[in-house]
Amino acid sequence: MFEKSMNSKNIIFPLDSDFLQELLSDWEIDLQYVSIRELNRLVDELSRQFEIEFLHFEFGVPGLKASDIGPNEEIRMLKENPRISSIYPPFDGIPRLKDATSDFIKKFLDIDVLPQSCIPTIGAMHSGFICQSIAGRKTDGSDTILYLDPGFPVNRLQTKFLGLKENSIDLFNYRGDELIDKIEEKFSANNTGGLIWSSPNNPSWVCLKDSELEGIGKLLTKYDVIGIEDAAYLGMDYRMDYSQPGQAPFIPTVAKYTDNYFIIISSSKIFSYAGQRIAVTIISPNLMGKRYPNLRQYFDTERIGHAFIHGGIYPTTAGVPQTTQHALAALFESACSGQYNFLKEVQIYGKRAVKLKRIFQDNGFELVYDQDMGDPIGDGFYFTVKRSGMSGSNLLFEMLRNGMAGIPLSTTGSTQEGIRICVSLVQEEQFDELSSRLNALIQHLQPSPA
Repeated sequence: MFEKSMNSKNIIFPLDSDFLQELLSDWEIDLQYVSIRELNRLVDELSRQFEIEFLHFEFGVPGLKASDIGPNEEIRMLKENPRISSIYPPFDGIPRLKDATSDFIKKFLDIDVLPQSCIPTIGAMHSGFICQSIAGRKTDGSDTILYLDPGFPVNRLQTKFLGLKENSIDLFNYRGDELIDKIEEKFSANNTGGLIWSSPNNPSWVCLKDSELEGIGKLLTKYDVIGIEDAAYLGMDYRMDYSQPGQAPFIPTVAKYTDNYFIIISSSKIFSYAGQRIAVTIISPNLMGKRYPNLRQYFDTERIGHAFIHGGIYPTTAGVPQTTQHALAALFESACSGQYNFLKEVQIYGKRAVKLKRIFQDNGFELVYDQDMGDPIGDGFYFTVKRSGMSGSNLLFEMLRNGMAGIPLSTTGSTQEGIRICVSLVQEEQFDELSSRLNALIQHLQPSPA
């Protein structure tokens, strides 16, 4: 099946350009703005029509099997307490998970938060939705979410869904003191309610330095803006070893430098537990009780913590399934005890990225985000590529014709042209096929001899 579907001799490539163009037109898909799900539908149709297997770089999904710790804990809880599935979970989370989260945050980030500041949500997307809704509505007129781009495209859909405004700073153009100055320039307009970023960054894998986080923290406090730190790839900067609980170095966080923060920790990538849809949000203890009169018209309360739990979680999901909470608690507990080195387990993504970057570069591609404050960009879950003289959408079109799918950087808020490459679903035995397809792509892009 694998050998047949891979078309290793590239007999069928490139796929018919007119067919692809007609499909895009019929389905009203613009590759410059294509969503990941639209792209997946398109790829499925091309796979069916041409009977080929695509190389999937578009999905930011874990490529590893989850540890048995989580599933076994869910099964254990159901067996030992059969009534658990008939009891509504508390809106703010079960005590065990809240305690485990507080301990995990101390052991790996070296910050002190009380268990009541740790709130589970149905995945990081659920948390991001509530965080944005609070940050963008806490004061009248501060209805803009500022992004440190590039970023996860779906966060922007949430901003639009909530009726909030967005603004952007591209990390390609601003780092260090220049980044801090640019953020202050944006904040000084007094219309920004929240600042959102991920570090390591999806998709560039840029990692904010402690000095940058310190500068951001000071500005969040000065202008009373809430920082939304999306830690989906917590500790996955493999240039540093953050894997030892309770030992330096600790994972960098803005929480060291301000009380105005939400930290979102997802189970999807660090624990490969994406299917069970659970994350935790750490709300600064000082922010939990902070009052904003403008919140009352949206959440029936002025307090941030109450707005998050009773104004955000209650009307959206009314809590998180209890067995899933026990699973995440068990994963946190195992990580804190040193029994489970989760960062060592996911380090395979970094090793895979090294090899995949080399294949792309050997076939005439360049990295878009290639520097991280003067250092080469780290190797992890994502990287970004481009072809000189081609827009991201045109490059994606040609990649699709050669049985490869990624997402254009134009959907991520980037000002640069190129493609996001996710390494998780492409296996080492497919690397030769990747090289062959990239070579075929380059060949058919070459002008015909006169």
